[in-house]
Amino acid sequence: LLQCRPLEVFHDSGAIQIPENLQEKACLLETEDASMGLSREEKLDWIVFVHPQRYYQLPYAEKTRIAQAVSSFNWECRGKRLHMMLMVPGRIGTSSPELGVPTTFADISAFDAICEIADSRAGYNPELSYGSHIFQDLVEAQILYMAVFENSHTRVWQPELLQEYPNQAVRYLGEGDTAPKYERIIGIYDVSKADCRLYHDMKTGAAVVAFLQKTS
Repeated sequence: LLQCRPLEVFHDSGAIQIPENLQEKACLLETEDASMGLSREEKLDWIVFVHPQRYYQLPYAEKTRIAQAVSSFNWECRGKRLHMMLMVPGRIGTSSPELGVPTTFADISAFDAICEIADSRAGYNPELSYGSHIFQDLVEAQILYMAVFENSHTRVWQPELLQEYPNQAVRYLGEGDTAPKYERIIGIYDVSKADCRLYHDMKTGAAVVAFLQKTS
């Protein structure tokens, strides 16, 4: 038997005016036709970033430690009206850690946006899911899906900008002396004071994440 559930449809709120004078040096990410979701402009409080190359090099049995940190952060933030973005290599929600970060949808459901990253320098070039395996969950939760491709769809991609902001990952990596090791792989960055803006225009397919104000 094939079991189906109805797909809930939401109407877009209209075009979003993405500022034209954004400086590239303050732009974390800019994509074209590589996103899925309703138009929005949001001020982000947190960005969770899993480093593609370091995650790939992590032993297979230890990759779940990264998924657990994502899950712990997600559940702590639920219901607190925080705006958060998750950026991970490969496929999010996969059951195979070598293909991406193995989480359930419930463990990432508090995020406003989820971004999958392709990075051939990590030693492999994962086939991004483009949200297909969790499409209905994303739609119903109104979570924006984005992808960083290694082609013309990605106009700007500067993850090194995140290093300027406090990394709170160690709080979610559990107890023990190994937490600093994993802190190099996952960053849970507090960008609440940086006026970090997420823009997505569903009509044009443009998506931008930029820091409008640097922390002092």
